[in-house]
Amino acid sequence: MKQKTHPGILASGLAISLAATFFTATAIASPAEHHRAKKGTHISMHASDARVIRRVTGPIANSVNGVPAEPVDSFDWSGSEITPVRGHAKLEIDPVANTGTIKAKWEDEYGRWTYKQTMFVAPSHPTGVRMGSDLGSLTLIEGDPVTTNIYLHGNTGAGGPVIPTLFNLLSTWGPAKVTLNGEPFDNPFDGPAPMWAGHTMISEGVRDANGAVRTTSGEIFNMMLSSEGQTYPGDLVFHLVFHDAPGPEMTANVPPPLSFFYHVTFSKVKIKIKDNK
Repeated sequence: MKQKTHPGILASGLAISLAATFFTATAIASPAEHHRAKKGTHISMHASDARVIRRVTGPIANSVNGVPAEPVDSFDWSGSEITPVRGHAKLEIDPVANTGTIKAKWEDEYGRWTYKQTMFVAPSHPTGVRMGSDLGSLTLIEGDPVTTNIYLHGNTGAGGPVIPTLFNLLSTWGPAKVTLNGEPFDNPFDGPAPMWAGHTMISEGVRDANGAVRTTSGEIFNMMLSSEGQTYPGDLVFHLVFHDAPGPEMTANVPPPLSFFYHVTFSKVKIKIKDNK
Protein backbone atom coordinates (compact mmCIF):
# COMPACT_ATOMS: atom_id res chain seq x y z
CA MET A 1 0.00 0.00 0.00
CA LYS A 2 1.36 3.43 -0.96
CA GLN A 3 0.26 6.36 1.15
CA LYS A 4 0.79 10.11 1.00
CA THR A 5 0.03 12.46 3.86
CA HIS A 6 -1.50 15.82 2.96
CA PRO A 7 -2.11 18.66 5.43
CA GLY A 8 -5.32 20.60 5.61
CA ILE A 9 -8.87 19.87 4.48
CA LEU A 10 -9.94 17.50 1.71
CA ALA A 11 -8.91 18.64 -1.76
CA SER A 12 -11.71 19.35 -4.21
CA GLY A 13 -12.94 16.20 -5.92
CA LEU A 14 -13.93 18.32 -8.93
CA ALA A 15 -10.25 18.30 -9.89
CA ILE A 16 -10.42 14.54 -10.29
CA SER A 17 -11.74 13.12 -13.56
CA LEU A 18 -15.06 11.36 -13.16
CA ALA A 19 -13.72 8.64 -15.42
CA ALA A 20 -10.39 8.10 -13.64
CA THR A 21 -10.90 4.43 -12.85
CA PHE A 22 -8.60 2.72 -15.34
CA PHE A 23 -6.69 -0.20 -13.84
CA THR A 24 -2.94 0.30 -13.81
CA ALA A 25 -1.36 -2.50 -11.77
CA THR A 26 -2.27 -5.97 -10.60
CA ALA A 27 -1.85 -6.58 -6.87
CA ILE A 28 -0.35 -10.04 -6.41
CA ALA A 29 0.33 -11.16 -2.86
CA SER A 30 3.64 -12.83 -2.12
CA PRO A 31 3.81 -16.10 -0.09
CA ALA A 32 4.91 -14.03 2.90
CA GLU A 33 1.88 -11.74 2.49
CA HIS A 34 -0.42 -14.78 2.29
CA HIS A 35 1.13 -16.08 5.51
CA ARG A 36 0.50 -12.77 7.23
CA ALA A 37 -3.02 -12.68 5.83
CA LYS A 38 -3.89 -15.92 7.59
CA LYS A 39 -3.29 -14.07 10.83
CA GLY A 40 -5.26 -11.04 9.76
CA THR A 41 -8.87 -10.09 9.11
CA HIS A 42 -11.35 -11.97 6.94
CA ILE A 43 -14.53 -10.15 5.87
CA SER A 44 -17.74 -11.90 4.77
CA MET A 45 -20.90 -10.15 3.58
CA HIS A 46 -24.37 -11.09 2.40
CA ALA A 47 -26.62 -8.37 1.00
CA SER A 48 -30.15 -8.23 -0.38
CA ASP A 49 -32.94 -5.69 -1.08
CA ALA A 50 -31.52 -4.65 -4.46
CA ARG A 51 -32.16 -1.45 -6.38
CA VAL A 52 -31.03 -0.58 -9.91
CA ILE A 53 -29.96 3.03 -10.42
CA ARG A 54 -30.08 3.75 -14.16
CA ARG A 55 -32.23 6.42 -15.78
CA VAL A 56 -32.38 6.71 -19.58
CA THR A 57 -32.41 10.45 -20.26
CA GLY A 58 -33.29 10.65 -23.96
CA PRO A 59 -33.50 8.77 -27.26
CA ILE A 60 -31.16 5.77 -27.09
CA ALA A 61 -27.97 6.50 -29.04
CA ASN A 62 -26.07 3.31 -28.15
CA SER A 63 -26.76 -0.04 -26.49
CA VAL A 64 -25.01 -3.27 -25.49
CA ASN A 65 -26.91 -6.49 -26.20
CA GLY A 66 -30.17 -4.57 -26.08
CA VAL A 67 -29.36 -2.74 -22.83
CA PRO A 68 -29.28 1.07 -23.22
CA ALA A 69 -25.77 2.44 -22.90
CA GLU A 70 -26.26 6.09 -23.82
CA PRO A 71 -27.68 8.50 -22.70
CA VAL A 72 -27.95 7.17 -19.14
CA ASP A 73 -27.78 8.81 -15.71
CA SER A 74 -26.39 6.14 -13.37
CA PHE A 75 -26.81 8.09 -10.12
CA ASP A 76 -30.28 9.69 -10.36
CA TRP A 77 -29.71 12.03 -7.41
CA SER A 78 -33.42 12.87 -7.15
CA GLY A 79 -34.27 9.17 -6.77
CA SER A 80 -37.16 9.55 -9.22
CA GLU A 81 -36.52 6.35 -11.19
CA ILE A 82 -34.69 3.98 -8.86
CA THR A 83 -36.05 0.48 -9.48
CA PRO A 84 -36.43 -2.14 -6.68
CA VAL A 85 -35.45 -5.56 -8.06
CA ARG A 86 -34.90 -9.12 -6.84
CA GLY A 87 -31.28 -9.79 -6.06
CA HIS A 88 -28.54 -10.62 -3.59
CA ALA A 89 -24.77 -10.38 -3.30
CA LYS A 90 -22.05 -12.27 -1.41
CA LEU A 91 -18.51 -11.31 -0.64
CA GLU A 92 -15.51 -13.08 0.91
CA ILE A 93 -12.45 -10.84 1.16
CA ASP A 94 -8.99 -10.92 2.72
CA PRO A 95 -8.12 -7.20 2.72
CA VAL A 96 -4.46 -7.81 3.59
CA ALA A 97 -3.65 -10.21 0.75
CA ASN A 98 -6.09 -8.45 -1.63
CA THR A 99 -7.76 -11.76 -2.43
CA GLY A 100 -11.31 -13.09 -2.38
CA THR A 101 -14.52 -13.42 -4.36
CA ILE A 102 -17.50 -11.16 -5.01
CA LYS A 103 -20.67 -12.66 -6.53
CA ALA A 104 -24.03 -11.03 -7.20
CA LYS A 105 -27.31 -11.94 -8.90
CA TRP A 106 -30.27 -9.71 -9.69
CA GLU A 107 -33.08 -9.27 -12.19
CA ASP A 108 -34.21 -6.19 -14.09
CA GLU A 109 -36.37 -5.48 -17.14
CA TYR A 110 -33.72 -6.99 -19.41
CA GLY A 111 -33.43 -10.30 -17.56
CA ARG A 112 -31.21 -12.14 -15.07
CA TRP A 113 -27.78 -10.72 -14.32
CA THR A 114 -24.73 -12.27 -12.64
CA TYR A 115 -21.50 -10.57 -11.56
CA LYS A 116 -18.32 -12.37 -10.50
CA GLN A 117 -15.01 -10.87 -9.45
CA THR A 118 -11.96 -12.83 -8.27
CA MET A 119 -9.14 -10.40 -9.10
CA PHE A 120 -8.43 -7.08 -7.44
CA VAL A 121 -6.55 -4.35 -9.26
CA ALA A 122 -5.95 -0.75 -8.22
CA PRO A 123 -7.33 2.06 -10.41
CA SER A 124 -5.27 5.06 -11.44
CA HIS A 125 -6.88 7.32 -8.84
CA PRO A 126 -6.38 7.15 -5.04
CA THR A 127 -8.49 4.45 -3.37
CA GLY A 128 -9.27 6.19 -0.12
CA VAL A 129 -8.55 8.86 2.44
CA ARG A 130 -7.82 8.32 6.14
CA MET A 131 -7.23 10.79 8.91
CA GLY A 132 -3.51 11.26 9.52
CA SER A 133 -1.64 11.74 12.76
CA ASP A 134 -3.86 14.67 13.76
CA LEU A 135 -6.99 16.53 12.68
CA GLY A 136 -4.98 18.74 10.37
CA SER A 137 -3.64 15.99 8.13
CA LEU A 138 -5.02 13.26 5.88
CA THR A 139 -3.51 10.10 4.44
CA LEU A 140 -4.24 9.53 0.75
CA ILE A 141 -4.09 5.83 -0.18
CA GLU A 142 -2.78 4.89 -3.62
CA GLY A 143 -2.15 1.57 -5.36
CA ASP A 144 -4.31 -0.52 -3.01
CA PRO A 145 -7.22 -2.36 -4.72
CA VAL A 146 -8.90 -3.44 -1.45
CA THR A 147 -9.24 -0.76 1.23
CA THR A 148 -10.92 -0.71 4.64
CA ASN A 149 -12.16 2.10 6.87
CA ILE A 150 -11.62 4.94 4.41
CA TYR A 151 -13.49 7.87 2.86
CA LEU A 152 -14.30 7.99 -0.87
CA HIS A 153 -15.95 10.31 -3.40
CA GLY A 154 -17.34 13.73 -2.50
CA ASN A 155 -14.45 16.19 -2.24
CA THR A 156 -11.86 13.61 -1.13
CA GLY A 157 -9.98 13.40 -4.42
CA ALA A 158 -10.38 9.61 -4.15
CA GLY A 159 -12.98 8.76 -6.80
CA GLY A 160 -15.18 11.26 -8.60
CA PRO A 161 -17.62 13.66 -6.87
CA VAL A 162 -20.65 11.73 -8.14
CA ILE A 163 -21.94 11.14 -4.58
CA PRO A 164 -21.17 12.75 -1.20
CA THR A 165 -18.07 11.91 0.80
CA LEU A 166 -18.78 8.42 2.19
CA PHE A 167 -17.19 6.41 4.97
CA ASN A 168 -16.49 2.90 3.66
CA LEU A 169 -15.96 -0.23 5.72
CA LEU A 170 -14.65 -1.97 2.59
CA SER A 171 -14.00 -0.92 -1.02
CA THR A 172 -12.73 -2.96 -3.96
CA TRP A 173 -11.69 -2.51 -7.58
CA GLY A 174 -10.91 -5.05 -10.32
CA PRO A 175 -12.05 -6.76 -13.53
CA ALA A 176 -15.37 -8.62 -13.41
CA LYS A 177 -17.26 -11.14 -15.53
CA VAL A 178 -20.90 -10.32 -16.18
CA THR A 179 -23.68 -12.43 -17.71
CA LEU A 180 -27.23 -11.59 -18.81
CA ASN A 181 -29.80 -14.39 -19.14
CA GLY A 182 -27.05 -16.99 -18.90
CA GLU A 183 -24.99 -15.53 -21.77
CA PRO A 184 -21.74 -13.55 -21.48
CA PHE A 185 -22.41 -9.82 -21.30
CA ASP A 186 -19.04 -8.76 -22.68
CA ASN A 187 -17.51 -5.32 -22.69
CA PRO A 188 -17.32 -4.17 -26.35
CA PHE A 189 -15.39 -1.02 -25.46
CA ASP A 190 -11.83 -0.41 -24.29
CA GLY A 191 -10.12 -1.32 -21.03
CA PRO A 192 -10.35 -4.84 -19.58
CA ALA A 193 -12.57 -6.13 -22.43
CA PRO A 194 -14.26 -8.60 -22.57
CA MET A 195 -14.40 -8.10 -18.79
CA TRP A 196 -15.72 -4.95 -17.14
CA ALA A 197 -14.11 -2.57 -14.68
CA GLY A 198 -15.81 -3.41 -11.36
CA HIS A 199 -16.03 -1.36 -8.16
CA THR A 200 -17.82 -2.18 -4.90
CA MET A 201 -18.30 -0.40 -1.58
CA ILE A 202 -19.78 -1.29 1.79
CA SER A 203 -20.58 2.18 3.06
CA GLU A 204 -22.80 4.33 5.19
CA GLY A 205 -26.06 5.39 3.57
CA VAL A 206 -26.22 8.09 0.91
CA ARG A 207 -29.97 8.35 0.16
CA ASP A 208 -32.93 9.52 2.23
CA ALA A 209 -36.17 7.59 2.75
CA ASN A 210 -37.42 8.77 -0.66
CA GLY A 211 -34.27 7.66 -2.46
CA ALA A 212 -32.83 11.15 -2.98
CA VAL A 213 -29.21 12.17 -2.51
CA ARG A 214 -29.19 15.52 -0.72
CA THR A 215 -26.92 18.22 0.62
CA THR A 216 -26.78 19.11 4.30
CA SER A 217 -29.17 22.00 3.56
CA GLY A 218 -31.73 19.67 1.96
CA GLU A 219 -31.11 20.44 -1.72
CA ILE A 220 -30.77 17.69 -4.32
CA PHE A 221 -27.07 16.86 -4.57
CA ASN A 222 -24.97 17.80 -7.59
CA MET A 223 -21.25 17.63 -8.33
CA MET A 224 -20.72 21.34 -7.68
CA LEU A 225 -21.84 20.69 -4.10
CA SER A 226 -19.48 17.76 -3.54
CA SER A 227 -18.34 19.09 -0.15
CA GLU A 228 -21.91 19.52 1.15
CA GLY A 229 -23.38 16.04 0.75
CA GLN A 230 -25.62 14.47 3.40
CA THR A 231 -24.91 10.90 4.55
CA TYR A 232 -26.67 8.50 6.91
CA PRO A 233 -24.26 6.71 9.29
CA GLY A 234 -27.10 4.59 10.69
CA ASP A 235 -27.59 2.87 7.32
CA LEU A 236 -25.35 0.30 5.63
CA VAL A 237 -25.32 -0.14 1.84
CA PHE A 238 -23.46 -2.38 -0.60
CA HIS A 239 -22.77 -0.61 -3.90
CA LEU A 240 -21.81 -2.50 -7.07
CA VAL A 241 -20.94 -0.90 -10.39
CA PHE A 242 -19.38 -2.11 -13.61
CA HIS A 243 -18.37 -0.10 -16.64
CA ASP A 244 -15.90 0.25 -19.49
CA ALA A 245 -12.54 1.91 -18.90
CA PRO A 246 -12.40 5.66 -19.48
CA GLY A 247 -11.29 6.95 -22.85
CA PRO A 248 -10.69 10.38 -24.34
CA GLU A 249 -14.13 10.55 -25.94
CA MET A 250 -17.10 12.17 -24.25
CA THR A 251 -20.61 10.70 -24.20
CA ALA A 252 -24.06 11.89 -23.22
CA ASN A 253 -23.80 9.88 -19.99
CA VAL A 254 -23.55 12.30 -17.09
CA PRO A 255 -22.69 11.18 -14.56
CA PRO A 256 -20.29 9.60 -15.31
CA PRO A 257 -19.22 10.19 -18.94
CA LEU A 258 -18.38 6.57 -19.74
CA SER A 259 -19.71 4.53 -22.68
CA PHE A 260 -21.54 2.09 -20.36
CA PHE A 261 -22.18 2.21 -16.61
CA TYR A 262 -24.40 -0.12 -14.56
CA HIS A 263 -25.18 0.67 -10.90
CA VAL A 264 -26.99 -1.60 -8.43
CA THR A 265 -27.17 -1.26 -4.64
CA PHE A 266 -28.25 -3.59 -1.81
CA SER A 267 -29.66 -2.03 1.35
CA LYS A 268 -29.92 -5.04 3.66
CA VAL A 269 -26.34 -5.89 4.56
CA LYS A 270 -24.96 -8.46 7.01
CA ILE A 271 -21.23 -8.51 7.71
CA LYS A 272 -19.02 -10.93 9.60
CA ILE A 273 -15.46 -9.97 10.47
CA LYS A 274 -13.15 -12.72 11.66
CA ASP A 275 -9.83 -11.94 13.32
CA ASN A 276 -7.42 -14.81 12.75
CA LYS A 277 -4.83 -13.86 15.36
